[in-house]
Amino acid sequence: MSPPASPRPSWPARATAVVSGRAYRRDAAAAARRLAHPDVPLHDLDIAGTTVRWARYGQGPPVLVLHGSGGGWDQGVDWARRRLGPGHDVLAVSRAGYPGSGVPADPSTRGQSAVLAGLLDALGLDRVDVVALSAGSATALRFAGEHPERVRSLLLESPLLPTAGRAPLPPVALVRLLARAEPLVWAMTASPALVGLAAGARPRDLDPAARAELAAVNDTLLPLAPRARGLVLDAVQARELLAGDVPVDRVVAPTLVLNAAAAVLAPHADAAAFAARLPRGRLVEPEGGGHVLVGHVEELRALVAGHLSDPGDAGPSG
Repeated sequence: MSPPASPRPSWPARATAVVSGRAYRRDAAAAARRLAHPDVPLHDLDIAGTTVRWARYGQGPPVLVLHGSGGGWDQGVDWARRRLGPGHDVLAVSRAGYPGSGVPADPSTRGQSAVLAGLLDALGLDRVDVVALSAGSATALRFAGEHPERVRSLLLESPLLPTAGRAPLPPVALVRLLARAEPLVWAMTASPALVGLAAGARPRDLDPAARAELAAVNDTLLPLAPRARGLVLDAVQARELLAGDVPVDRVVAPTLVLNAAAAVLAPHADAAAFAARLPRGRLVEPEGGGHVLVGHVEELRALVAGHLSDPGDAGPSG
C-alpha cells in the first residue's frame, strides 16, 4: 500500500494557493523527488525506434499495467500496490509520451500496441495478464485484439469504452493548454466537481482513508511536464477508440470490467453493452467510489485476485 498522504487543502484554499504559490511549490517539489528517486527498479529500452520506460518488481505471473490519462509508470505502481497482493511480477509501463517513454513514429493505438509486443519479446514473455486504467483501455484493447495469443486475461478499471460516444471529450487544443498549466491542474484536483467525478462524493464527505487514497492517485499526475505529450496523445486516441477504429470484437481474453455503478464517463448501459460484446466479458459495478473507485480497496483486491487466479470466473456480472 502507498504511505498515507498528507492532508490536502480545501478547494478554496488550493485556489488561493495558486496565487500565493507556496503549497503548490511544496507539492510540485515533492512530486519531482518521487519521480526522480523511485522506490522500485526502473528500466529503459529502445523498441521500434522509441524509448520505453517501465517499473518492474515482484515475482510470480507477469502483470502488465497500463496507466490512465495523466499518469505514468508511477500511477501503474500505485494501482498495483492497492489492488494486487504479493506473488506478481508487476510491469508498470509508461505509455507513449509519459515519463521516460518517447513517442513512436506511429503514435496511434496500433503503434503503441506494436511497442508493447516488442517489449514482451525483449523480456522473453509469451503471455501476460493485462490491466488498463481509464484511458489506458484504448491501447489495451488494441493490444488484446491484435495479439490475442499474448493476453492471458484483461482487466479494465473505469475504462474509456467505445460505446460511450455520447460522453463529451475536451477539445485537443484545451488539453494542450492544460498540459502547460500545472498550477491550475494541481488546484483543480481539489475542486468539488473533480473530486465528485473521481471519488463519487463531495470532498467533505470523504473519510480520512478515502482522502488519502485519492491524494495518492492525484500525486501521480505531477510533475506535469513529463506527461504533457502523453496527455495530448490520449485525447487523440480516445477519439480513435470511440470512433470504433479499435478491434474490440477480436478481444477473446477473459475480461473483467470494473466500473462504478454511477459512473459518469462510462454509464451503466454503456458498460453493460460493452461487456456483452465480449465472448468472455464480465462487468462488476461497485456502489460509489467514482472514477477512481475510492474506498473499495479490500473488496477490489479480492475480486482482482480471483480474476487473475481464474480469469474464466471473474465474479458476478452487474
